[in-house]
Amino acid sequence: MSATETGVLVIGGGAAGIAAARAAHEAGATVTLVTLPGGATTQTAGLVWGLSRDVFRQWNDGAFREGGRYVTVGAWMHTTAFAALPSLLDVSSVTGTLAVVDLPTHPSWSARLVANTLGGRVVSAKDLPVSETFREAAVKFDTAGVAEGIAASLKSACEGCAAVLMPPVLGLRHDDVAARMAAVLGLPVGEAVGAVGDPPGVRAARAVRRWLPAAVTVLEGRATVAKGGRATVDVEGVGTVRAKAVVLATGGLAGGGIVFDRALREVTANVPVWTRTRACVSAPSGASRGADPTAWFAEGSPDGVGVRLDASQRVIDADGATAVARWLFAAGDVTVTPAGAGLLDALASGRRAGEAAAREAGGG
Repeated sequence: MSATETGVLVIGGGAAGIAAARAAHEAGATVTLVTLPGGATTQTAGLVWGLSRDVFRQWNDGAFREGGRYVTVGAWMHTTAFAALPSLLDVSSVTGTLAVVDLPTHPSWSARLVANTLGGRVVSAKDLPVSETFREAAVKFDTAGVAEGIAASLKSACEGCAAVLMPPVLGLRHDDVAARMAAVLGLPVGEAVGAVGDPPGVRAARAVRRWLPAAVTVLEGRATVAKGGRATVDVEGVGTVRAKAVVLATGGLAGGGIVFDRALREVTANVPVWTRTRACVSAPSGASRGADPTAWFAEGSPDGVGVRLDASQRVIDADGATAVARWLFAAGDVTVTPAGAGLLDALASGRRAGEAAAREAGGG
């Protein structure tokens, strides 16, 4: 296996990692991204939330729209999202009767419940895909002509309606299924918000991945930051990568960057883990040793556990003051995140870390 060199090495291909890689690239550094399948960014439902919006607005290429009111498959409203995929129907923009399309083969979708909640009416289409999951149905909607055929069969049933609401099945690989159906019906067509990992979430994660510049080298494999004074990372199945700066963007408990193994630990660089209350999580604090695990978590939630950063996004050592290394930075859910942080905050964190790493690398 070979050894390669790069200016900035980003570990993690989620929102924070993509933002770090793009920011470092835009700052003039040569960038390599190491990624694994999955991660917290894939656990989305097609909605975007958080507080730090500047990066999102700068990079958004029309894949998301700001604002709106969105209905879920359980018929409750999601109004806290900052932005959403255009395929999700903004019910606040519907001024007339809403047609809710029945998908009787799927147990979690109740068109009648949704229609009753929104004051709409249930409609049925011929030849709807029979499936047990939304993903299976979405694959069928990707097939050429299927979405258009279903839209044509809905025309008479939707007469007098102002918009059409589908379950979250409007394509897995393609982003234009809703627009194609709308063109046939002459009405706005959209889908409801599903659970994490449902088709809208898959498309949302793909839209974020498109923000990664083509000039960034992408490696697939599990990375381990080697101990020592140099930024050296071993990538399983690939080899050794030497960098001038490294950004950890491996995710938190949901993304796999932090795991519970008799105690909470960070898995890629083996650096200290902290809580929001600035308590360092040490090995003897594990529940297997009789400790109360809730002491790790601020506000009773594990979401805030992560590595701590200094003002320059460098990872802080166990003394709470010294950087682990000048070249080691972090971003996203692997860090101690604020309560309520979301995709927007991950992007902002990634940009800060990428810019700082590029400065450390000297832009090369």
